[in-house]
Amino acid sequence: MTDINQDDVKYEDSLVCILHPNVKKGVLVFTNYRTNSGMDSLKDVGLKPGKILHEEGCDLGYTKVFHPHIFFRAPWFSRKIDYATYETEIVCSFGLGHMDVERRCFIRVDPDKTYVFSSSIRESCYREHDELEKSKKTLSEYLNILAYNAELYKTVYPVCNTKTQPAYHLYTSKLIVVPNNGIYLDHNEIKYPLSSSPIELNSEILVSIPHLTPDYFVRCT
Repeated sequence: MTDINQDDVKYEDSLVCILHPNVKKGVLVFTNYRTNSGMDSLKDVGLKPGKILHEEGCDLGYTKVFHPHIFFRAPWFSRKIDYATYETEIVCSFGLGHMDVERRCFIRVDPDKTYVFSSSIRESCYREHDELEKSKKTLSEYLNILAYNAELYKTVYPVCNTKTQPAYHLYTSKLIVVPNNGIYLDHNEIKYPLSSSPIELNSEILVSIPHLTPDYFVRCT
């Protein structure tokens, strides 16, 4: 990946480093958004965290928890990125079919200065800050783990049977194979902090900038 310098940076805080959308560096990540009838198009006015929208009197009608962050999805694949176009970048990180999904915005981040968390922790009953912090890792570290998981996954199903099953550790993000017994199960569900859901579909980046204006967007539909 091409070295990133300070001129490439548009915004930075302790959890994320957003790059200018036109630089062919970094990694694209996306968020899905919702709108109510009568609202201006968010792709034209930008995005705000739920907490800010609530304070401004905007009720999106689908949540009672108003977070101080905009949640971006971390990549689903760890592959060498083709920077020819933003379409090729998206395919490298997320696969085919993600360019024109409605109400989806992409931004560009520095993987060494951007952190990834396990969304399953935030969305479950384990919402304490210290629990979420246990899953914190740089995007670069996360991508290396995805590569490790992909290699291990190739060996999972030949050896998995009624006595074993794959699981993802919500702190480390690593795939492991566990015994299918009471030690790891609770009412037939894998015990926390393990999860049966693929970690690449349940990892997120927290963007707390009060107003993510359209000049941050690489692509927004």
